[in-house]
Amino acid sequence: MANQSTDASAMALLNYARKYHQAAEIVFDKAGTDPGLTPVLNFLYFHTVELLLKSYLRAHGRERRGHKISELYDETRQLGLSIQDDPWGLQNIVSLLQSGNVDMGFRYFTLKSGSEPELSWTRRIVGELLQIVTPVVESTIDKSVLGKPAHFKITLSMPAPPKTPNQP
Repeated sequence: MANQSTDASAMALLNYARKYHQAAEIVFDKAGTDPGLTPVLNFLYFHTVELLLKSYLRAHGRERRGHKISELYDETRQLGLSIQDDPWGLQNIVSLLQSGNVDMGFRYFTLKSGSEPELSWTRRIVGELLQIVTPVVESTIDKSVLGKPAHFKITLSMPAPPKTPNQP
């Protein structure tokens, strides 16, 4: 049974995917040629792909957990997901991102060697995936009905330092 207090809608997953994609684009634009940031960008693109695939599945009434994007991709392909102009690009990007993230290699330092996709190729394919998934997910939303609030966050800031006796 689904846990309504923690399970996100297809639209919520899509919106989070957009945020990770936007962050990846900002980092890529500012420092995409810095090899030290490659793992960071790969993590952002990996998570974007994961959220997009889960969003697509949720839009088709399927819920999946876990981080194995190759398995998520296989299931979405069975539902018709593909990039028409690049039939092998998405499959290769998913496979390379999956293998590069063994032992969460994009999040944590690892001594394991491996392979990963070239960043501009990843960027292009993930951007295309976002363009394909977005209308599918948005088509499942009844825009005439207001959704209930999903959650709210309270942001706390550091208090101002106390004034010293000599300060005005």
